[in-house]
Amino acid sequence: MSSCVLAVESAVPEALPPVRETAMVGAVQAALADIVQTEREDGFLLRHSDTLLGTLVGQDRPVRDMADDGLALRPSSMLGRAREAWPADVELPLRLSQMMTTLPPGRPEPRWMTMPDQPGQLRQSRELFLPMPGAAGVGQPAPAGASFPGQAGAGFPSAGATPSGVGGAPLAQSTAAPGGAEAAQPSSFGAFGWEIPPIRWGGSLGYTHQRSSSNTGYTSSSQGVFANLSASSYLYAPWFARVSARLGITTSSSESSSTVGGVAESNRSSNLVGGGEVNMFSSSRYPFRAYFDRTDSRASGVLVTNDYVSNRFGMTQNFRSEDGNSGGNLIFDRSEINTSNGKRDEVTALSGGYSTQLGIVQNSFNGRYSLGERSGTGDHARLIGLNSSHIANISDTLNWGATMNYTDSDIRTSSGLGNATSTHGRYLQLYTYGSWLPDFEDLDDLPLTLSGGLRYTAQDSQFGGEGFTANTLGGNLSALYRYSNNLSFSLNGAMNQLNQSQGASQTITQLGSSVNYTGNPLSIGKFSYNWNTGANANWQSGYGPTPANSVTSGQAGHNLSRIFTLSPGQTLSFNGSQSINVINSALVGTTQSLTHTLSANLGMTSAERFSGSVSTMLSDVRTTGYLEQGYRVLNVGFFGQGQLSQISSANVNLMFNWSDQSFKTVDSFGIPVTQNAQHMTLNGSASYNHLRFAGVRGLRYTLSFAADTRLRDDRLYGNANGEIDRARFTLSNRLEYRIGLLDFRLSLVNNEVGGKKNALLFFQVARQIGSF
Repeated sequence: MSSCVLAVESAVPEALPPVRETAMVGAVQAALADIVQTEREDGFLLRHSDTLLGTLVGQDRPVRDMADDGLALRPSSMLGRAREAWPADVELPLRLSQMMTTLPPGRPEPRWMTMPDQPGQLRQSRELFLPMPGAAGVGQPAPAGASFPGQAGAGFPSAGATPSGVGGAPLAQSTAAPGGAEAAQPSSFGAFGWEIPPIRWGGSLGYTHQRSSSNTGYTSSSQGVFANLSASSYLYAPWFARVSARLGITTSSSESSSTVGGVAESNRSSNLVGGGEVNMFSSSRYPFRAYFDRTDSRASGVLVTNDYVSNRFGMTQNFRSEDGNSGGNLIFDRSEINTSNGKRDEVTALSGGYSTQLGIVQNSFNGRYSLGERSGTGDHARLIGLNSSHIANISDTLNWGATMNYTDSDIRTSSGLGNATSTHGRYLQLYTYGSWLPDFEDLDDLPLTLSGGLRYTAQDSQFGGEGFTANTLGGNLSALYRYSNNLSFSLNGAMNQLNQSQGASQTITQLGSSVNYTGNPLSIGKFSYNWNTGANANWQSGYGPTPANSVTSGQAGHNLSRIFTLSPGQTLSFNGSQSINVINSALVGTTQSLTHTLSANLGMTSAERFSGSVSTMLSDVRTTGYLEQGYRVLNVGFFGQGQLSQISSANVNLMFNWSDQSFKTVDSFGIPVTQNAQHMTLNGSASYNHLRFAGVRGLRYTLSFAADTRLRDDRLYGNANGEIDRARFTLSNRLEYRIGLLDFRLSLVNNEVGGKKNALLFFQVARQIGSF
């Protein structure tokens, strides 16, 4: 606050012509008097200012006394209004930035205005560019030959100095620095117009030892040392570009053996690791980020089938319009992994998106390209995807939309026997749709909804040496009438023109209708009961050798649910349902299905620190008639996150799925047989963290579990974050401890990859250097 008063004080030159002095003092006096009358906001009192010159306000009262009287002076308004009221024929002697840093004669220099001898900022010279506001316009180096009053080499003028004008021209007679010292000349580096910014640096030196084994009899052990150095700073100004870099080296020696072949091997290797990152205009409407990273798995403590070195680089560019109605991004990512057995895994991905509002139409465009390749197996996957969406609310009762989707895939994979399969496919879909709600007198009750759409699709598929092409053009119309909250009717119709590479062009017509009734909810004690029923009738024209067909169906269902409050923060809910569905087809006959479903959910909260739930669902479907089969499904989910105590936390997100399907068919001899297929998946992760394990201060413990039995090859299909080893299960125990600048780490990892169970014991000690 005192700096603002100093700015006003220094705004009055000591020597001015009598006429201009009177006009200037009157202008400032009027502006300050107006501020005193209008600006009375608590929190902006100038409680630490010094005495204001009597010629400014026409009195000898200090500003502190005025603040004590309750007068709130807003610094920005005080300076702004004084400048507005300044006489037009009087030149403004000082810029605002100079006012804030200039002291009147005889005033001691405050400690906050002291600057280091070598300002830690990398900025361009004032000789080439105009001063910029904010971080880029303060503390810039003085041009060669320019003199500034004050201490030699200091960035601010000293006591008794007179401020200089733009370009170094003095406003009044300049006073030499104390002792007659001249202004310091720029250093040899500063002569080029740049200064060295502050650099935050650090690093580490460490030793690692690890031992791994598997149930196949393979064991290996390795030890090594590593060293790295990290640094971060900025270019020109923090808002312009922030940079960071890391450089290191790893050296390791390993020995491996196998009980199967009795072969022992030893290996020694050294690798250069490191990386860097640049963030430009991070607070602007167009932030940019580029990065590079090179890592060695031998120093990471990760359990892998083969040690590898990973190289990854990419960039991200975001942009947004000034009005906020348009924006987009462009992302490039490249990952390359070289394993110790000489194989290479590469992933390249490029994606982007753009959205904009044009009148009443909201438009969005997205695209993605990815290429995954493996040198060891010859696997290859090239994927291209484009889509756009356009939505418009034309009126309160009329909506319109359109979408476009295009995919192009070229995939070649090899089996464990070395046989490769190749598939290539293209698919294009253009779809436009709309809905209309006729204008009724009561806008809150619109019982009729009309909707329709046009669709075009083109498909081209090749598998091995066989190809197939098809395209369709069709339209559909539907009407939904809500007679009441319980009863509704619908009609629909569609016509499609189908062209295939095999066979003549065909036209297919479909007509359908339905009626549905939902009963009002009933309360039976503390239970809630609901029921519904419905019927459908559909007809499809014949095409080719297939005759026309009509299908009628009816269904009925009901459910019962209840919620129990076990204790504060714990609730248990149950839901049971049953439904029956009967379908009659003129071509294949009648099919009946009976479905039973039971679900439960247990929710838990603890003082707003932890929340979680456990849910389960069991379903059983029995089908008789034409398609006789049985289908059972069990789903169990665990979800939760939060603090268990002040020093421990947990996070759980796991889903278990099990399905069992049995169906009857006929073998090649015409004998009826029953086949059964089961499928089970576990997907998700869980973790537990403790900041003071076993009561030892500074000893941190982490237990984590991850599972993915789907075994999806994410890296091959364009995910650079996918693991090179697709582990079904991974269990990790990790202990970390710090003494001063020494970091200790001990971890035990178990996983299952490709049917093999592996274990890793990893120890690391590192000494930190610097303060990065």
